Amino acid sequence: MVKCNKTTQCIKWARYPQGKKIFDELQTNNAILDDVQKKLEDYMETKRSAFPRFYFLSNDELIDILANSTDLSIIQQHLKTCFDNVVKLDINESDEVEAMNSSEKENVKFKKPIKTKVPVEVWLLQLQMDMILNLQFLMK
Repeated sequence: MVKCNKTTQCIKWARYPQGKKIFDELQTNNAILDDVQKKLEDYMETKRSAFPRFYFLSNDELIDILANSTDLSIIQQHLKTCFDNVVKLDINESDEVEAMNSSEKENVKFKKPIKTKVPVEVWLLQLQMDMILNLQFLMK
């Protein structure tokens, strides 16, 4: 550490035997980090292809949803980005979605509740399909 303190340029310091070992470790760790990032991006791409509306979300928002897939309150925070004018879902005690609410306080009930005990992209896809069918039915 004394040599490191005296040599303020890291490239020069990396030429010392102690610095070379740390420099090699940093390069290895950077390669591992790059690999982890690529795998995370691949994973997010599979989730986005399963539910295309995830493309509207940033990587941070998608990670937040996937990391908290059982916490419906966190998922609801991102609904406005995925769906136009859906600001809240009515959820029963069994964690099933019963209705959707707009910013104008409109409430549209679904014919049957949507189960959320499946992967988040699966029930959001079901939510999307039920939205379309319910609104078509109500408009007729």
